[in-house]
Amino acid sequence: MNAPKYAREEIERRWLVDLAAAGPLAQLPCREIDDRYLIGTRLRLRCMRDGAQVVHKLCKKYGKEPGGGEPITNLYLTRAEYETLAQLPAHAVRKHRYAIADGALDVYLSPEGLAIFEKEFGSQAEAAAYQPPPFVGAEVTDEARYSGAALAGAALPAVVALKGMHVTTGE
Repeated sequence: MNAPKYAREEIERRWLVDLAAAGPLAQLPCREIDDRYLIGTRLRLRCMRDGAQVVHKLCKKYGKEPGGGEPITNLYLTRAEYETLAQLPAHAVRKHRYAIADGALDVYLSPEGLAIFEKEFGSQAEAAAYQPPPFVGAEVTDEARYSGAALAGAALPAVVALKGMHVTTGE
């Protein structure tokens, strides 16, 4: 990895999820996440709520590298800093993130009905060897249309039902 100074490599895999197969989520740990992708940049402004705790941060993603990892940098913000940056033009996405199966299940409130399971890894070998849980469907790791930035875009993909799965189309 030839990452910029202070960046860390994010290695993750992602799958579409049939929420009925995932089982009841109400008892699982959950965070509310609001992401704002600043227009014309690779910057994401995030507000995460976990009960009374609120975390604000600014993330820069540098793009996937050959081999699948992506350098990222996070900067934690005060509420005032977050509110100042939140005034910039952005595309937004909102989701609930559940801790499940040693990963994260993101259930999107916008676009409504989409659910994606993701898992982060310490190495490419670990990612390649991973066997996902039985409630996941098609892997979408390398499909740009399922990135947070794409899902927050102004022209959101249509959400359609397919075999009980929520699948987005590029149309």
